[in-house]
Amino acid sequence: MNKTLFLFIDESGNFDFSPSGTKYFILTALSTLNPFSIASSLLDLRYQLLPNYACGSALEENGYFHAAEDAQLVRDAVFSTIIKGKGDLRIDAVIAQKNKANPKFHGQYIELYERMGEALVKYTFNRAVWKNYDHVVLVFSSLFDKKKRGILKQTFKALIKSFASKPYSLYFHDSKFDFCSQAVDYFGWAIYRKWESLDKRSYNLVKQFIKSEFPIFGKGTKIYYPFKK
Repeated sequence: MNKTLFLFIDESGNFDFSPSGTKYFILTALSTLNPFSIASSLLDLRYQLLPNYACGSALEENGYFHAAEDAQLVRDAVFSTIIKGKGDLRIDAVIAQKNKANPKFHGQYIELYERMGEALVKYTFNRAVWKNYDHVVLVFSSLFDKKKRGILKQTFKALIKSFASKPYSLYFHDSKFDFCSQAVDYFGWAIYRKWESLDKRSYNLVKQFIKSEFPIFGKGTKIYYPFKK
């Protein structure tokens, strides 16, 4: 029976390379051979929460899970559901400390995505224990404009060809229609909170699934601007 390796990728932070921007820009990948187990458990949770207006206005108005906007009650329930899952998933993240990024990356999406994407794909395919998969499906869980989509397609198609050597499909899906995309949003949010705000509450709940966090500019010593205090 054919097996498909699914990769769901989300980003955290922004591209404002100035003291008023986020401190970090992060790419997070969720990889799994069984996306249905993730999606079905979160679908079940969604229907459990709908009768309870205490779940917060974000779920009430939007109808999908989004870590940054969800009420803490919902956030706790989502993380609890993920923790109780079968564990057939892996999280890898690449972290860019933005004030260490060479100014050539400022506003140059393609170069930054190439550098971070290569590291992310390398960790996902070279260090993961997935075996005997026949196809790769890559899903970007954010809505990107046409220019940015083109950059991502160009970057990740080349990377998958290089590291996976398997047939692949690449999609851009609105996360509100994909529970696995919502799951990677939650993992990315937990990792982002750890790095950006030193808040490990959510991270500590799911750290068993987080297999790598690579600070891509970690060896750099040059600081190009101060973080806003």
